Amino acid sequence: MELYTMRYVLAVAEHENFSLAAQACHVGQPALSQQVARLEKELGVALFSRNSRGAALTEAGREFVRRAGEIVQRADALQAEMSLYAGVRKGTLNLGIITSLQCIDFGGLLSAFCGSYPDVSVNIVQDGTHRLLELLVDRKIDAAFLNRPMSGVPAGLEFVKLGEDVYSLAVPTLHPLAGRERVSLKELSGEHFIFHQTGQVASELCLAACREAGFEPNIVCRSASPTTGLYMVQGGLGVALLPSEEFGIRPLRGVAELKLTEKITKEVGIAWRKDVASPLVDAAARFAQEWVK
Repeated sequence: MELYTMRYVLAVAEHENFSLAAQACHVGQPALSQQVARLEKELGVALFSRNSRGAALTEAGREFVRRAGEIVQRADALQAEMSLYAGVRKGTLNLGIITSLQCIDFGGLLSAFCGSYPDVSVNIVQDGTHRLLELLVDRKIDAAFLNRPMSGVPAGLEFVKLGEDVYSLAVPTLHPLAGRERVSLKELSGEHFIFHQTGQVASELCLAACREAGFEPNIVCRSASPTTGLYMVQGGLGVALLPSEEFGIRPLRGVAELKLTEKITKEVGIAWRKDVASPLVDAAARFAQEWVK
């Protein structure tokens, strides 16, 4: 049973299709199908139920994928560790990053890391915090730059804080509150709010803050990013709770920033699996912590 054959099986399980799996593994579809069939014959069990729509895991296949995933992960970690011992520093690092990252200059951090580890290939996956946590738990990515969820970090994951976003209120410059420097959330119960997308940590934090202030916010629309939220405020659609850094990065005519009496903060950090012994992931985590100091 070869390691590359395990990778083929894992790819078919992920894509539920032999052709797509072959593309992902950069091999011909007949060769991949042949290797998987040979493995099934060797094991004496069918790993997939094949049909015209694709391939579905059998019960034996699900158990094989679970065990094979652990073996492949350990093999990759061992290869990375041996490469570092040899002074080669080669390998692949699959990094997740949230779609909105204000308090960390991720581009600068990544550039510096690649400069220090020129033989390491970095793949970036961009998504929301909750989805990135799922990918970490499922071993689809090695580490992720994300927000600390209100519910806490799932068991089995390590999280190190790298910074935090502090929230302010964005209002149109013609708004009655625009001349103020500071405002309390309790004064905003009658406002029309522009919120982050449902399920985002930022949305959960701001909703909890409004409820703690004694009201349910009247959410008239939601934005996919703080930048979009600013443009919505500029258009007069409502007010928005946004990271303070956003106002400095993208100052917009027609939008005023008001500091909040209450403190709304969102922790940003790097997370990875505790049970994966990977010198490359450890190096990335250490580098990130040193870089933000």
